[in-house]
Amino acid sequence: MMADSSGQAPGGATNARLNGVSPGASKDSQGSSPWQRALTLTLVLRLTYSACAAIIALIQPVNGRLVHSNAFTESLRPPDHSLSYLLLGVWERFDTLWYLHIAAHGYDRPDAVVFFPLYPNLVKIMTLLFPPMAAALLTSTLAAFFLFWGLQELLLSEAPPKLVHQSVLLCAAWPASFIFFAGYPESLLFALIVWSLCMARRDHWPAAAALGLAAALTKAVGVVVVVPLLIMALRHNLRRKRIRALPLFLVPLGPAGFLGYLQWTGHGALASSYGQYWRTSMAMPWTTLWASVDAMARRPDPILGLNLTSLLLISGLVAWSRLRIEYLLYCAAAIVVFLCKETTPPLQSMMRYLLIVFPAFVGCAYLLQRPTLQSRFEMVCAALFVVNLGLLWLFLGWSLVL
Repeated sequence: MMADSSGQAPGGATNARLNGVSPGASKDSQGSSPWQRALTLTLVLRLTYSACAAIIALIQPVNGRLVHSNAFTESLRPPDHSLSYLLLGVWERFDTLWYLHIAAHGYDRPDAVVFFPLYPNLVKIMTLLFPPMAAALLTSTLAAFFLFWGLQELLLSEAPPKLVHQSVLLCAAWPASFIFFAGYPESLLFALIVWSLCMARRDHWPAAAALGLAAALTKAVGVVVVVPLLIMALRHNLRRKRIRALPLFLVPLGPAGFLGYLQWTGHGALASSYGQYWRTSMAMPWTTLWASVDAMARRPDPILGLNLTSLLLISGLVAWSRLRIEYLLYCAAAIVVFLCKETTPPLQSMMRYLLIVFPAFVGCAYLLQRPTLQSRFEMVCAALFVVNLGLLWLFLGWSLVL
């Protein structure tokens, strides 16, 4: 369901008034504020994932050959029952090892240039006080707090508080969302995007541009935040008849500056690194989608099936979100960027990528408002979280690349 021509979601302000709360309310009926709810949720999830990871490390057998088929695993200590391994070592997986390497050694390898610089540099700063793996987890956890806080602040101007709270819980329970608390940049990227949109909604354009630029330096897809920002700026300029959003044009300078740095310093080109080292090439979105469907038909694969199902489900739920047109176009731009990467196997890591498509969580919350489904919200969250823990099991066992 699309937003109306004024940009206001049809159910947003009206539903909020019907619930007796203004759309921009910052506290619920119990008096708790968004940052307090975000802090509680972050602490609960951090403790839960740390406990689950420790339990998994104690009972899960690890295939050494599978481990050493990945980069930077030669120097990894073998699994043991020490407290250090159970809390930190168990999280040393896949991309985390790359970010830790970049934080320690910079871009000293041509295959490392596909990882954007903001997250590893923040980890590098944190290593002044903490061990590298602890620094990575702390950086991601702090970012998750700002993500949950910012998502509430953004959505409270669009929907009733109850729907916002449910949307954030769905985001937190969604399959693959454990990655927000691993040594990955997803929570940082997501947090920067939502806070950039929050600042634009409040007419703080320099802050919106700075946060958008930071998102674009976290991952290449972060540049799509410029799509909703420009639409919001255009609406603001037409209403106020003055231009205050020129800083937004700095956002694309993030990836452009990083690519220029790589060329200037002789580190190599991003596109060639993807093709040479990562079995990834650029393709039209429908080419990637068809290759995925064809691969699934030829040889069914459970991970490909999960990624394809996630793509279709997220795309469908976005249509139910009833959010502003700029947020829907943001979703479309992000999904197109994801599909422009043709990987082997197809749609690799798609579940993780799609976590930033936040209107899908709002769409799911709206869907669960139906009379026949209202009483099943907790059941749905529990089911999603069980799948999430199943993916965590596979991830920690080196069987799932996220």
